[in-house]
Amino acid sequence: MDITKIKNFFITNITPLLNLSTLWNKAKEAVKLPYAKTYIALAFFMLVVFLVITFPYDMLLRKKMKDLEKTSFKTLNVNEINFSIIDIIEMNGIYAMTQGGSEITVKNTEIDISILRLLISKDIKGTIQMNGFKYSGPSTMISFNMNGNLYIDYKSFADVPQGGDINIIIENAMLKITDIPLPESMGGMPLSLPPVRISSIKIEADIAKNRVNVKNIRIFGKDLNGTITGSINLSKNFMTSGLDLRIKINANSPALENYKDFLTKFINDSNQVVFQVRGSLMMPRIEIPRGDTEESPKSEHPMDKIIPVQ
Repeated sequence: MDITKIKNFFITNITPLLNLSTLWNKAKEAVKLPYAKTYIALAFFMLVVFLVITFPYDMLLRKKMKDLEKTSFKTLNVNEINFSIIDIIEMNGIYAMTQGGSEITVKNTEIDISILRLLISKDIKGTIQMNGFKYSGPSTMISFNMNGNLYIDYKSFADVPQGGDINIIIENAMLKITDIPLPESMGGMPLSLPPVRISSIKIEADIAKNRVNVKNIRIFGKDLNGTITGSINLSKNFMTSGLDLRIKINANSPALENYKDFLTKFINDSNQVVFQVRGSLMMPRIEIPRGDTEESPKSEHPMDKIIPVQ
């Protein structure tokens, strides 16, 4: 191959095409052609559409989820992410380990939310359906399916939420509690419950000023039924978030059968065992409310009209 001929051909034919002055003159002539500006605008629009459609959002979502490892989790992995730009995000095979060593697995989650809204405004807003959730901690195991509405406002996924609303229904739940110490006033023995089946749980809460305000959690089940109110003070490490919850459990719940003897004096006039849970999500502790176990009267919540499953 004659390199000299190739070099001369390049200099003669290609170099003039790279002259900026020549290119600019040709561009000005091209713009004057009929419909030239329309074609240019259409080409630019199609380029933007192509970039939006083909952008690797799954990689970007994985990066955003990795940001959560700076707060709540030691490890957070998702086997598969499927999405539509406008609405549905589907995640299969979620595995997470908290900073305290607890494990969370989720078989499948579908969130009806705009991925562009999620990435631009950092708002999680839409409906959620979760199947096969399981949490295993040092003293607690819980599994369930869930659906409902979420709105969680983040300034940054590396920080705690700034606001939001939560309305969730949990179904087919299984709960197991082991070795949670009871206060000395309740005998000081550790609380351990056999596996408890719960038909459904209705959760109403909002988020404000780094706090989850638990308006009302209603628990319906043959083994256990009752209500929970209070708050959770959020921290960057989610499992160290502070608990301040008031729990009322139907004293006739079969799950409390082994503790009936010493629970009798803590039962209020409504046949409920009333106690508080404080400490953290990682290390909760049970306390007896100061003063009378019956709290001051409040306006009736609509859910209170529903009779718990016996």
